[in-house]
Amino acid sequence: MSLLIPFSGNPPGGAPSLARLAWNRMAFGPRPEDIATFGSFDLIAFVDQQLDYESINDAACDAYLATMPNTAPDNSTVPPLDASLDALKSYVNNFDREVALKRYLWMATYARALLSKRQLFEVMVDFWTNHFHTDFPTDYTKYWEDYYVIRQHALGNFRDLLEASAKSPSMLQFLSNRYNDGSNPNENYARELLELHTVGSYSYVPGPGYRVQPNYTEEDVHKAARILSGWTNINSPNHEFYFNASRNWPRHDWTEKQLWLGNDDGYYFPYGGIEQGQQLLDILAEHPSTAYFIAFKLCRRFISDHPDSFCPDAIEDGAQAFLKSHGDIRQTVRAILLHPKFAQSWGQKIKRPFEFIASTMRAMGLTEMINLLPNQWHTNGPRDFERNISLLGQVLFQLTAPTGYPDIGVAWWNSNQVFGRWTLANMLVARFFGEQTSTTSAPSNALLQGVLGLPKTATEVVDLLIERFIGRTIHADDRAALISYLGNGNSNASIQSDSPRLRPLIGAVAASPYAQWR
Repeated sequence: MSLLIPFSGNPPGGAPSLARLAWNRMAFGPRPEDIATFGSFDLIAFVDQQLDYESINDAACDAYLATMPNTAPDNSTVPPLDASLDALKSYVNNFDREVALKRYLWMATYARALLSKRQLFEVMVDFWTNHFHTDFPTDYTKYWEDYYVIRQHALGNFRDLLEASAKSPSMLQFLSNRYNDGSNPNENYARELLELHTVGSYSYVPGPGYRVQPNYTEEDVHKAARILSGWTNINSPNHEFYFNASRNWPRHDWTEKQLWLGNDDGYYFPYGGIEQGQQLLDILAEHPSTAYFIAFKLCRRFISDHPDSFCPDAIEDGAQAFLKSHGDIRQTVRAILLHPKFAQSWGQKIKRPFEFIASTMRAMGLTEMINLLPNQWHTNGPRDFERNISLLGQVLFQLTAPTGYPDIGVAWWNSNQVFGRWTLANMLVARFFGEQTSTTSAPSNALLQGVLGLPKTATEVVDLLIERFIGRTIHADDRAALISYLGNGNSNASIQSDSPRLRPLIGAVAASPYAQWR
């Protein structure tokens, strides 16, 4: 039956409501209490409410984060999520404490996806985390960057975010600009700034040059590196950014320069210091190809893996909003989400592992995240979850490539994902609803009893699970098979939390191909 087959190019079963589509794409899936609001759903109101995230009361999530376990294996206290560079430097005196910071940030990121009412904001944090990707194992400053760079600007202005990223200690280290000396330029950051962060290698502006005309030359990369020389944190007290205007290494190249950047008239940079780099960021942030490239990536995130063929008009709307607003991220996102193609985009996106885990936990109605700090390797322990998440291929903040994790289905469509997601779904069920060691008996569990409102008939339970985890109709034979399995042939069988077939059924529904589409 289709419940057991791997992902395919066409989603099995029926299409979801617009409300469900919106919650799957602009959020990490609905929680049970969110589903109850679907009857009065208004897309424009939902988008505007989520974009105005500062007005959303997120006190419950904030309170949870404030009380989240923060004792590392060495009994030290992990610094808060808004810790200064000075506090972080004081804390990290060995590799184990860097690992503790990483695991604590994992916990916080999953907890926010699980509990925050500012769901679109959290999705945009994830988007920019991948767009301006840095690798946590580089050093502890990734912890600082998450709060002070990505989260401060996720729905702000692109130009502000671009400069904050350029000056981030994590980015300075990850792409080596901290070593960029005017007489011996390091081109790593300059190249990725052009290729990945702003204009793209080839023009994204519609027309004859689309994805064909280069946006820059190798000479542009070399000159951009010289412009950004001296942007460093070498020898700064706490790894914070500073511009080195002195003659000490890594010093700045002050000479005048000219870049092409796809403009036959070129861009002239007069003799100067840090203002040369700021002028470069100004040019890149206002460049038409940057507007279309960012709109393309946002459309790929929210609408389709192939936006240039599926929704070119949505890219156009997003790019024009970006250009007219001088990089206002909210206006750009709003133009894309309210384009008609969004509502017509069912079957265009699947969940990446992070989205799968978060949406599964939300559908389960959970209100807490696993404490990932302890070094416990037993079944369903923190290290067991870490290992299984790693097998799915998306460990947060831990990709060595500067591209960030891919946001297209083909990267996550394989048999390993099917088995790995099924394993992880069952681990979550066992962890929060009680482990089951026998096929003929199961423990009672108050949380499971309450989340599903048991007792219910086998038919009622299956329909409730389909609504929670899938949110649309499934094939009739699959539904019948699930009901027959749960009720052991009796569709009206009374199901309690200790029903021996309930937990395996939850894991199967949560990991089914039906539930992997967003």
